[in-house]
Amino acid sequence: MNIQQIKNFLKLSKELHYWSTAGKMNITQSALSRQIQALEEEIGVSLFLRDKRNVKLTSAGKFLANKWDVLLDELDHINSFARKINQGEIGHISIAHPDSISASLLPDFMLRVNKSYPDLTVELLQLLYENIQESLQNYKIDLAFTRQVSSSSEISSRKLKSESVALFIPTGHPFTNIDDITPETLADQRFMLPVAKRQSHYFLFLEKIFSAYGVKPRLIYESDFGSSILGLISRGLGVAILPTGFASHGTPGIRIIELPFYSDLFVSWRTDDQSPALLNLLTILEELCP
Repeated sequence: MNIQQIKNFLKLSKELHYWSTAGKMNITQSALSRQIQALEEEIGVSLFLRDKRNVKLTSAGKFLANKWDVLLDELDHINSFARKINQGEIGHISIAHPDSISASLLPDFMLRVNKSYPDLTVELLQLLYENIQESLQNYKIDLAFTRQVSSSSEISSRKLKSESVALFIPTGHPFTNIDDITPETLADQRFMLPVAKRQSHYFLFLEKIFSAYGVKPRLIYESDFGSSILGLISRGLGVAILPTGFASHGTPGIRIIELPFYSDLFVSWRTDDQSPALLNLLTILEELCP
């Protein structure tokens, strides 16, 4: 007994006509008769009552027609689900991202993902960079947007873009343009910086900026989370140098002055991960950030 035999039986159970059913199933009438006979012999029941004029289902035939019809629908659903998994159209994928892209690149990316793969479940996380590497290697996340490239051979990375950074200041701050930013004026500011003891890539990047201006910043608060920093700036508690993507958050009470420095954004994933869903998302990123 095979699926095609069952499909032919179900079609005949609805048509109750050998010649008509054979034509619709694209087989000969004799082949259909042999299939039905073989099916009856295998399961040990008569499926149809036949005479020269009529074909009718037996009681056993009616029972099997109802049961097999439901089972084949379920089988078609299971097969369709498996094809979607195989094509990366369905399943679950975890993505870590910095707060700087939460209101800029990330929404554009997720809009395309949802349009192309609406049945794919995406989990979004914000992690510190050292936790991102470990989470990728331990299969806790599948994809990560980062500000630096991993040195591990187990993790692959691709640069997406370079993004300018800016001085984020309260709206009432006396700075109006980049000409106001000098070593002397910067030295007077109350800065919010990444946590120094972690020595993150962005912390070291800011050190280079301050070195270029020849100034040692006056630290007032430490935080690795931009949204927290934005809230403090909006209350006039200090200033910070952040990627310009944070401007898309639309936090009230804040102005920005772009600086002539750029921070790179990368996407990272496990080198040996060839899951269709991951490859589909990487393709979308290639189109979004060529």
